[in-house]
Amino acid sequence: MREMCDVCEKAPATVICCADEAALCAKCDIEVHAANKLASKHQRLLLQSLSNKLPPCDICQEKASFIFCVEDRALFCRDCDEPIHSASRLFANHQRFLATGIRVALTSSCFSV
Repeated sequence: MREMCDVCEKAPATVICCADEAALCAKCDIEVHAANKLASKHQRLLLQSLSNKLPPCDICQEKASFIFCVEDRALFCRDCDEPIHSASRLFANHQRFLATGIRVALTSSCFSV
């Protein structure tokens, strides 16, 4: 199933904006990120390349997971994340991060004594 654009909600999304945590179609991406100098600097990642690298959602097991919840220690697609984290104020306060598939490594200086 394809991710739909968060702005127009009509076209399939082609990129995800890390700063806005939004999936955008090509047309809306150009319009939104041409709005001002700050927006033009937002890092955007191609959804096609991301969805091939990201594991499936821990709930539905069908869609690529774009959100990591620290408290649940789980990966969610947008469709599963929203109902779970809007169910109560407690769940709404969970720390959630955009899972971009970018690998993070510790530098060797972190281990020096």
